[in-house]
Amino acid sequence: MKKSISIPVFFLLFISYNQSFSQIDVNVTDIKSEETFSFNEVYDIYDLDKSLPTMVITWSGKWCFPCINLINRYIDCDLSMLNLITINVDAEENLAGILDDGHHREWDDAINLHANLGEDEKGFDNVFNVTSAPLVLYLVDGMISDAVVSYSLYPYRLLQTDRIKDISFLWNSSKDLNALAWGFYNEEEDQDKLEQAKEWVIRSIDLDKNYSNTDTYAALLFKTGEYTKSLKVAKEAIEIAKENDEDYNTTTDLINSVIEKL
Repeated sequence: MKKSISIPVFFLLFISYNQSFSQIDVNVTDIKSEETFSFNEVYDIYDLDKSLPTMVITWSGKWCFPCINLINRYIDCDLSMLNLITINVDAEENLAGILDDGHHREWDDAINLHANLGEDEKGFDNVFNVTSAPLVLYLVDGMISDAVVSYSLYPYRLLQTDRIKDISFLWNSSKDLNALAWGFYNEEEDQDKLEQAKEWVIRSIDLDKNYSNTDTYAALLFKTGEYTKSLKVAKEAIEIAKENDEDYNTTTDLINSVIEKL
């Protein structure tokens, strides 16, 4: 988000070339208990299942609201399939006010930490540039697999890359079900997979009907040859867009394609 990531070169090299590297020898502090410990102890302290993938996301309530949005997307998912760890990176002088805002209070299924900033050699900011967020660390079996600064590494991408294989992970996340279905619309030709995608977007609509997922459903109906139904749903999408002052040019193009088929 704010700036490009600044991690010491040796750290990037370890992530790129040594998948067994797992030690992040920095201190972190539990937001609720205020207990400070080495990040390396997090699995033991919270009795986390190392066989599950682990996502670590840094956030700031001072300047990085996309970070908070990203975390909220994961909170909507089934976190019995993923260890989610959030690390606040606000400076000490801002921390109390940020925590009073309560961004983290609904994150009951996550481990919520503070970055324990400072000049101590084990301060979080001695390894990571804390003005870059959200930093996302992905760990497998307790070992670092990937590190990236991105606020668009949404949950559906874990299914796209087969890091999580069970659609139940997204079943209560309308946005992610829609995004996954839209990806199938753009990339898949297999009719069985497109039928799967229709099931996902129907669930997305059931959770929160909006222009985006209604348009996705119309597009999938078109691609699977249900032209009359696609036309009906596309018109519904346009009505929703008009009510919310959203652009619907792509849906108009879809309607023109449907009419050519009818």
